[in-house]
Amino acid sequence: MPETMRFDGRVAVVTGAGNGLGRAYALLLAERGATVLVNDLGGSIHGTGSDRGPALRTVAEIVDAGGVAEANFDSVATGPGGAAIVAQALETWGRVDIVVNNAGSVISRGPIDENTDEQYQADLMVAAGGTFFVTRAAWRHMWARGYGRIVNVSSAAFLGMRSSAGYPAAKGATWGLTRNLAHRAAADHKNIKVNCVMPTAAARMTGLMGDTISAGMAKYYPPESAAPAVAYLAHEDAAVSGEMFAVGGDHMRRVFVGVTPGFQAEPGELSLEGIRDNLDAVMSTENHIVARNAMDKVMLDPRVPWQDGVGSVF
Repeated sequence: MPETMRFDGRVAVVTGAGNGLGRAYALLLAERGATVLVNDLGGSIHGTGSDRGPALRTVAEIVDAGGVAEANFDSVATGPGGAAIVAQALETWGRVDIVVNNAGSVISRGPIDENTDEQYQADLMVAAGGTFFVTRAAWRHMWARGYGRIVNVSSAAFLGMRSSAGYPAAKGATWGLTRNLAHRAAADHKNIKVNCVMPTAAARMTGLMGDTISAGMAKYYPPESAAPAVAYLAHEDAAVSGEMFAVGGDHMRRVFVGVTPGFQAEPGELSLEGIRDNLDAVMSTENHIVARNAMDKVMLDPRVPWQDGVGSVF
């Protein structure tokens, strides 16, 4: 029989692990042998308040099942908070092998012209900022050891949604950070793999979508149905990096950025009219490439020796 994928000896930090998806990720990693730092500020889905109960309950579930876990109550939304989360894991167990950046909140709601500066900044600081702050704190440790697994949690919201500008923007930024870190690690031949998931699952936030959708989500998309994909990406045998996957409902689907040949005018001859008359070529998805990094995109035009800038930019 194929060998069971386990995490014995690995230490994982899971943010926002007191409820929903984060809890499911933490429980599965622990069930497979990982030691888990369960981070959760315990605030509402709109970023207010704090409560130690959610993190403590997840820890209790893990310990009661025979696993090893501790709770952390720091906020991911600040540099000192992110540093404190990782520092606790390092001080307690001496290592961090896995980071799952799951914490998020929906603070700004309604159309963009009704969102305040403070709401937008708060949305960015929890999802995108939290991913940055926690990963930054763990990165040097992983880099020195030459090993790490980072799973960032994005959202289909960044593909477009009617309400809220801040949350989709933050989740899109999380995808960009994933690509950057994965490419940086690969370029320096480090066994640090960074991937991103776009989960669909019943959670506190799905209550914002109404009773009918919430009921369907609870039936077909329990949080536990997204956890195996996240755990796979956190495993030492994970075979991909810099990728995005739609997960939940017992599926795992690749999401990618494609770049097409488009329309290429002669030097200095691109015009509004030329774009109008060749828009079909611009929009065609035939012969597209799946760009692994910025170099792949610019290499579609061979007229510039792009490779000469590899060391400084790409």
